[in-house]
Amino acid sequence: MRFLGLLALFALGACSQADPAVYTEQQWSACQAALGNQQERAHACGEVILSPSVSPERRAEALMTRGVLRSQAGQQARAIADFGRALRINSEFARAYVERGLVHHNRGAYEQAIADYDAALRLQPGMTLAAERRQQSLNERAETQLSQLDALSQAIEHNPDDAALWNSRCWERAVRGVELDFALSDCDRALLLNPNDANAHDSRGLVYLKRGDAQAALADYSEAVRLAPNQPHFLYGRGVARIRVGMVAEGQADLTAAQRAEPNLGNLYRSYGIEA
Repeated sequence: MRFLGLLALFALGACSQADPAVYTEQQWSACQAALGNQQERAHACGEVILSPSVSPERRAEALMTRGVLRSQAGQQARAIADFGRALRINSEFARAYVERGLVHHNRGAYEQAIADYDAALRLQPGMTLAAERRQQSLNERAETQLSQLDALSQAIEHNPDDAALWNSRCWERAVRGVELDFALSDCDRALLLNPNDANAHDSRGLVYLKRGDAQAALADYSEAVRLAPNQPHFLYGRGVARIRVGMVAEGQADLTAAQRAEPNLGNLYRSYGIEA
């Protein structure tokens, strides 16, 4: 009986190898098996992803599932890469945004998490999971920002000539959209100490955008791009500022180039409260 059982298993394996469609279907089932071993499921998902015959929708689903498994295994960078690949295949895959948002949340990148949850909610406005996780990220971001502001203020007291500290406090205030006058003073101090700091020009650009001074924002973002031309974040900010001063074609070109390099930048800026 044991010999016959081995023969049956061998025949099944031979059949699977002879018929790629059967093998891929078996791997798909293993990938989606909720009670399966995580490593085995991740491997099965990988086989589906590599299959030349699988549909784009199923490949995106396999990438999303493997991303979740990798996240649970502590492989955050690889998980984010999988979610990104899934979203490049299917830009309307709301659950992939939600799962990537959770990875960002767990690593403390609350702006990126909120941006992903916002993207999911634009696709599925009634998605309860996205709304609940977004609120959690908002709450934890607020708590973290308050503690960061306190820590930065204490650090500045001990290191008043550290331009990076002044810029960091400016950025924290700018992202929160509060104490914008103080934020502007912080950025001014940072640039007085280090006039060629592209990050400080970027921070001050965001302050000016939130204060409604698009012309001043454009000047800062343009300088940031001049100092660091390969930074898509600065290019996106310049694009927003250009559009707001009436340079629509030039601004759209900036936004397109920035999002080609970093597709999630639009969502990230929306999490700052900035719409293009």
